[in-house]
Amino acid sequence: MRPDRSLRPFRRAFVLLLLAWVPGPALAGPASKVYMPQVSYGEWELELRGGAQQWPGRPGDRAQQYVTDIGYGIAPRWFTELAVFYAKTPDRALQVEGYEWENVFQLTEIGEHWMDVGLFAELAHDRLEKKNYLELGPMFQKEFGRALVNLNLLFKRGLARGREPGTEFEYAWQWKWRGTASFEPGLQGFGSFGRIGDLHAAENKLGPAFFGRVLLGAGRALKYDAALLFGTRNGSPDRTLRFQLEYEFF
Repeated sequence: MRPDRSLRPFRRAFVLLLLAWVPGPALAGPASKVYMPQVSYGEWELELRGGAQQWPGRPGDRAQQYVTDIGYGIAPRWFTELAVFYAKTPDRALQVEGYEWENVFQLTEIGEHWMDVGLFAELAHDRLEKKNYLELGPMFQKEFGRALVNLNLLFKRGLARGREPGTEFEYAWQWKWRGTASFEPGLQGFGSFGRIGDLHAAENKLGPAFFGRVLLGAGRALKYDAALLFGTRNGSPDRTLRFQLEYEFF
């Protein structure tokens, strides 16, 4: 199958943005997720995700984060979402943390090539710090027998004057064993390599996870996953518990 010419502008824009960016670490919140390079045209999605994490040696230093969003498959290879982030710390009540416009572009036909590839692009507004960010990067997906592996490589940069210098490099991945659709065991991981030009393992957390999808009939489905993650280096949260619920319908 020939490549979709309508996606060429997105590929060019992605390459130019990466070349234009120049060389503190970014930390993945407990509501972070792994994005898939797959789009269902015409599908609506309501999502709730969140979690809590605790840093080592500081029992009172806990953080909670929750996200509500609505998304739609606006084109055969384009899925877009609007999300609201909420945060809670020991000294603050639950409050709106920020807003995001997330987009997934499917660049290859699923299963037709050695690897499935997509592009993630996001505009975010941090309401508490009054800052705006752009985040984008490739998404990869590969089957190994009954196993499915996903990897996101994301680059985040501030947009306004007075922003922090440089571009942050984050990653997210997961592995799952596809057995019964309603329950599939696996692993998840999130982390950061700091800023381009000064790369180092700023954060890494990983742990067991499970995934599932239940068909509800009439084009509706409930999708879910959860994970218990453990920090593997200094600066990472000691423990992170996260969950994700999606209601999909046409």
